[in-house]
Amino acid sequence: MVDFTDRPSHIGPDGERIPLEEHLDDVRERVGWLVPDDAETPAGNSLAELAGVVAQVHDFGKLTSWFREHLLSDDAQPDGPKHHAPISALLAHYALEACGFDGADPLIGFLAVAKHHGQLPDVAPYVSQAAADSAQSPLKRLFRRDACQQAKKINEEVPALAESVLEQATNNSGSWAAFLEYVSEGEQAGKYRTIAEHACGGLTLSPEPEKLPPGFYESVLQVWSALVFADKASATYLSTGIEIGRKAYRSPTPGRLEIDAYIDELQTENAETELDPRTEQMNERREDARQEVHARAKEFVDDDRNVATLTLPTGMGKTLTGLDAALTVLEGSEMASNPNEGRLVYALPYTSIIDQVAEQSRELFGTGERGERLTVDHHLADTLVSPPDEPESVADDAVENVAALLGESWRSGMVVTTFVQVFESLAGPTNARSMKLPSLYGSVVVLDEPQALPLEWWPLVDRLVELLTEEYGASVIAMTATQPELLSAGDREPFSLVADPDPYYDELDRLDFVLHPSAVAMLPGQDSEESDTIDDDAESAALPYDRAGELVANRADDRKSVLAICNTIDSARELAESVDDRTAPLDVNEVYDELLTAADRSTKSIRSERTLADAVRRRRPGQPLLVHLTTRHRPCDRRHLIDVASDLAEAGEPVLFVSTQLVEAGVDVSFDEVIRDFAPMDSLVQAAGRCNRSYDRNRGRVTVWQLAPPPNRETTPASAVYGRGESLTKLTGQALATVYDGDPMPEPDVTRNAVEHYFDLLDGRDVGADEYVEYLDRAEAEQLGRLSLIDERPAVDVIVTRTADERETVEEIRRAFGEYRWDDLDDLVESTADWQVSVPVYPGDDDTMEKLAACEPLFPDTDRLVLDGRPGRHDGYFDATDGVIIPDTSVEARLL
Repeated sequence: MVDFTDRPSHIGPDGERIPLEEHLDDVRERVGWLVPDDAETPAGNSLAELAGVVAQVHDFGKLTSWFREHLLSDDAQPDGPKHHAPISALLAHYALEACGFDGADPLIGFLAVAKHHGQLPDVAPYVSQAAADSAQSPLKRLFRRDACQQAKKINEEVPALAESVLEQATNNSGSWAAFLEYVSEGEQAGKYRTIAEHACGGLTLSPEPEKLPPGFYESVLQVWSALVFADKASATYLSTGIEIGRKAYRSPTPGRLEIDAYIDELQTENAETELDPRTEQMNERREDARQEVHARAKEFVDDDRNVATLTLPTGMGKTLTGLDAALTVLEGSEMASNPNEGRLVYALPYTSIIDQVAEQSRELFGTGERGERLTVDHHLADTLVSPPDEPESVADDAVENVAALLGESWRSGMVVTTFVQVFESLAGPTNARSMKLPSLYGSVVVLDEPQALPLEWWPLVDRLVELLTEEYGASVIAMTATQPELLSAGDREPFSLVADPDPYYDELDRLDFVLHPSAVAMLPGQDSEESDTIDDDAESAALPYDRAGELVANRADDRKSVLAICNTIDSARELAESVDDRTAPLDVNEVYDELLTAADRSTKSIRSERTLADAVRRRRPGQPLLVHLTTRHRPCDRRHLIDVASDLAEAGEPVLFVSTQLVEAGVDVSFDEVIRDFAPMDSLVQAAGRCNRSYDRNRGRVTVWQLAPPPNRETTPASAVYGRGESLTKLTGQALATVYDGDPMPEPDVTRNAVEHYFDLLDGRDVGADEYVEYLDRAEAEQLGRLSLIDERPAVDVIVTRTADERETVEEIRRAFGEYRWDDLDDLVESTADWQVSVPVYPGDDDTMEKLAACEPLFPDTDRLVLDGRPGRHDGYFDATDGVIIPDTSVEARLL
């Protein structure tokens, strides 16, 4: 029996040295929990067995005394290479060949091990540099010279340990002597060429990614991600408690019956309340839809398609219905019986609406902030899941590390997240994001509002959904009121969870769409003759802000609540100022500011006590109420002001709400009238969903206009955001022209007929970047990793403090930095996410840089800045009504 005590893998949470053999066995067992037994490699071999071999050798290079010296002494400079992945990757390739894996399968193991502490590369160039004789790159040094030195060192010091690892990994099919010969060729090509033969060609082994077999990237992704997660999980205290670790891999999903109980409770409350007949009818239709979708979801479980659509009008309770459908599929799936597989992933396009869905889900399923049944994951979220049955002997910081690991790896029964987290974790993920992927096996993924995905990503998203369904056995539900022709289900249409959506749209006739003459000008073959619109004396050209403000003011005179949605920040600011000039309103933003300035408490306490709504009601002497919101306002303030504005509008107050698209999707508000600057068809329909949402008005109206360029701009906001020429707005005009005859258009004409025509036109344009799919087929992970679902503009995060509590937190952050309390510092900085505003900064934008230079950094050596939001402290930088004020010197500086 060989003794690995003197060859540690890592230092455990309580300072003990974990022997390498124990770590390798632990990781292999964990990988066995993660990769399904029926998964296959491109060559038709068992992917689970391949992953097991890979796990058993992934840290083989740690056998050298050079690595031990590096691990046990921070100051030591070993005489030889301390890295361990390259030689371990070579061993993985050798071991897989020894075990009978053929074709490109050994290359899968090579890549997974070589990059288990990094990010996957573009495969063909990577292996070419590692294996080609002529390569003079660092990779040649790592895989040739260094690996040869390490093999000789291990053979001198612990050959018996090396033999033991090989015996375990290959079931005695391979030997240490054979592998030593394999790597001892050093600078000679020899066996190194076999590593590259399936991705390279010619005498020089030049990259030829087209030689890789179909499904290669998918297999690498599965093995690599399982190895990364298992390796990191093993390094926590769970490495000394396998049974605890096994529990942590599977958390309970929310129960579908809890939705039934919630609905029963609502129906009981409604029965005790005298509801408007139309509201009662709306509730009945919502329940009809839920029951139909529930029945169809049961059929979907037995269908041979794994992609479904759920198409219902806005306001029909799609969130609840979608959750019901997803849990029905999950409970009916055979894979849900696997102790590791089967969870619900609910993905949305915007972080601004995730919290609302998460809050509703927590209330529905009775789970807490860190409950193992529900995790919220986006870039601003504190993604933590308390580990089950943690030992009392484990230190708090170790428990926190595990909580972060379980949260970020989506081990909860339900995850509420963004499209970014789902699709960028499948397309070229970072090392950390890869840990999510094993949690997707057997899961149900709900895509809420898939039409919001960038057009260039559509072909790749379709391909990634295919990856999800075929490789991970997942089911995908695309849920929206404006269903795009985005996802395929093989050669057939996706399964429809609503057999015929038309009756729901026809019966849900709550409003009329009205085209202002400035919008009529966007329609082909139309002129701007007089029509029954919001104003009889309107120009046919883009509408100037003084006229737009006057039209909104007229609605206030009629005691109507109005939501005006603009395309850019500066456009919304200009319209809000115009409305303010013409109505002398009570500025709700300013009332809120006064409360925050006067109170020594947090925004959360003010929100929970409904202080703002009460203050507005006390102070309003018959004035209309103005609310202005953009992403230049803090997230916490936006949520609170939206809630208050909604409550006041529901109570019949004349609320004039001027905003950008941040209120367009997923925000549960309802106004008498919605006015939308011209935008793509799906945006118009989403905006309409904020009007007369539950038949709480006699009849709503959605007016579409085209606003003029704001001051110092040359193009209209619609053109600035959505482009000119063959743009989405042009297709929208063509689709609207099919239903517009000069009169107001009933809701179904637009939300169903015009929408279908719009997506038909879009489908005919063959939208999307096909080269993105080629990256995947060619296993170009580095290229995929450069893609982003969001327009990542250079920006600076500005923390705006508006209460005494918030200012004290900033001071505590600075004390923690000065006292080197790094764990406390990280936690404190994370707690400021809700107070942060991202301000775009572009090269040459001297005005913005000059203003930002006057702001204090949060602490030395950080890009985060701090603004004191109290009046007189940072005048010119922050305004209660407009938020953070930085000069927009470029159209490209716009934000939603």
